[in-house]
Amino acid sequence: MIFTSCFLADARSANPEKSPSPPSVPPKAAPVAPGGKGLLEINVTDVLGNDIPARVELQNPTALPKPLRIEAPKGRLTAEVPAGNYRAYVFIWWQKIPVMVDAKDLSVQVGKTAYLLTNLLEGAAGSLALLDFDQDRDFVIDRVEKTCGTDPYNAASIPGRPTLVFDERVFDKKEAWYCGELHARSIFGGGKESPAQLVRRAESAGLDFLAITDRNTMEACSDPGFRSDSVALIPALEWGSDQRGVALLYGPRTFPEFVDDIPQAQALVDLIQAQGGFFAIAHPCFPTAPWQWGLSFVNGMEVWNRGWRSVPPLSLPQLGEDLKERKDGLFVHSMALAAATNGLSANGQASIFYDAELVRGLKAAVIGGSGTGSPGVPMGSPATFVQASEKSVKGILDGMRRGRTYVAASPKGPRLQFVADILKDGSFDTSIGGIVPLNIPISFEATVDGAKIGEIQILLNGRPLISKKIEGNPFTVRFDHTPQNYSVYRVRVIAAPGKKEAGFGPFEMLAMSSPIYAQDVKIKDPKIEQYLKEHPVGHDTDQAELPLPAGPANGEIVPKWKF
Repeated sequence: MIFTSCFLADARSANPEKSPSPPSVPPKAAPVAPGGKGLLEINVTDVLGNDIPARVELQNPTALPKPLRIEAPKGRLTAEVPAGNYRAYVFIWWQKIPVMVDAKDLSVQVGKTAYLLTNLLEGAAGSLALLDFDQDRDFVIDRVEKTCGTDPYNAASIPGRPTLVFDERVFDKKEAWYCGELHARSIFGGGKESPAQLVRRAESAGLDFLAITDRNTMEACSDPGFRSDSVALIPALEWGSDQRGVALLYGPRTFPEFVDDIPQAQALVDLIQAQGGFFAIAHPCFPTAPWQWGLSFVNGMEVWNRGWRSVPPLSLPQLGEDLKERKDGLFVHSMALAAATNGLSANGQASIFYDAELVRGLKAAVIGGSGTGSPGVPMGSPATFVQASEKSVKGILDGMRRGRTYVAASPKGPRLQFVADILKDGSFDTSIGGIVPLNIPISFEATVDGAKIGEIQILLNGRPLISKKIEGNPFTVRFDHTPQNYSVYRVRVIAAPGKKEAGFGPFEMLAMSSPIYAQDVKIKDPKIEQYLKEHPVGHDTDQAELPLPAGPANGEIVPKWKF
């Protein structure tokens, strides 16, 4: 049997394990009177009666093709609106982010005035801020969710927003490295193929997962051809603009509207993560759409798009003036550092940007994608490999969020393994995406399988620590290191470009991994505690506590995402 992988459902069905209170019954939808209008008087105040800047969204699905938005910048406004019955959603601005604080049913009659009055009690006084009344961090306060019948504990369940439901089938129950394409375009996003054609290509290529990422639309997800019995199809889109750059959003549970405002874009990052999705910066140094959003806590970065050397580099003048800021002669922003680096491709510059952000504390997985929109661009060139507990949409997304990824030039490209042995006792404790503690001797082991030429390099904070010519298949590099400061280790495999191959940059990339991080964490393990007792560091730090796992295949120490 074949199932559709993504479709729209009522938000109340997003979490069947919980039973929210029954929804209020909206008034029977009445057609908007052609040419007939009435007045809507809006007044939004806090508990003290002060007017609050607000936004009102009127919905009547049977009569309006899209919601009618009314801005009330002073909290009071009389607006002329088409006559009809509406569900009105009221938002106020919290740190420049719209937060839903009320929902009411109202009827606007021709030539008459309807009233929408909201008095906000939450967050007005005391130690609790407004979002302390939003338990699932979907930017809707819990009182409104209970009134509307949505689930205040589930960020995928939002009043007035249909929930995107994806295929929950498990295609393979074993933990493994799964290979797929994370950046493809259909006819809905400038490509030449239907979703069905893209899916068939993924199946023919033997891929385990596929994401169709059309710009600012998810029409491919609801297309009847978006279905497969062998490939996990991840609901996704490319979000953003050429002016500020684009991101890849995987697994959103409500449609992510485009905003051209950084605080609201940051709120979208938080919402995607709260819904269990994955927010990745896409090809940040492409000269056609350089990344200029300045968002924090992203889950990943598409460092490799198309051929490694095929895309020309970004130049510094193409960035906004705010990103060119210098202090003591040095660039403040990583994007400027990348753009000012000459002699590289756009992907090579993206690697500099990625490493610079990692060193500054970002914990983000590396991903890659071909951007294919026609059979002329092979699917999975490059391909992203994800270590997942199972082959399913949920399993792949979870592996990506945990940073368990590497990218190879093709589905048949080099395989990478990168593990760490804390205390050098012969037992590997963590792997790609994991964390090791500071001031403890660590034995690292990196293995490449399937690369007959080139070099394997270990990068420490973005710079080569070790470079070894590949002399066997598989080929393994072992080294010991005792990190004393926050550090980032990752692996890449490179080769000299062909003499007749045109392109940008000094080498071809064959594979690259996400990092293993070293940071100040306290691990409850008798051997480690004894070692630190015998080898005191000489300073006391406020450490986070993490349990030591049994091995890299059994839930290694993972980066702490924001949600």
